[in-house]
Amino acid sequence: MSKWELILYVIAAYCAVMTLVRFMRQRRNALTSQLRKAFDEEHQRAVEAMKKQKRRDEEAKRQTAFEQLLEKSRDAA
Repeated sequence: MSKWELILYVIAAYCAVMTLVRFMRQRRNALTSQLRKAFDEEHQRAVEAMKKQKRRDEEAKRQTAFEQLLEKSRDAA
């Protein structure tokens, strides 16, 4: 193997490795973006579900308080 062949092989190997690294970085960034989007959507759904549950609980408390008030007014009458 001559000196020039060795230099060409080294250059080709360097280009191949750098191309592979570039592709792997792009894939990593795409996956990170995709997972971040999915995480954000799931987090938003969880927040909305918690808000709905809180509203239901508050409505149930109000309903219970109203029913107790009605019972007291019936008992007083």
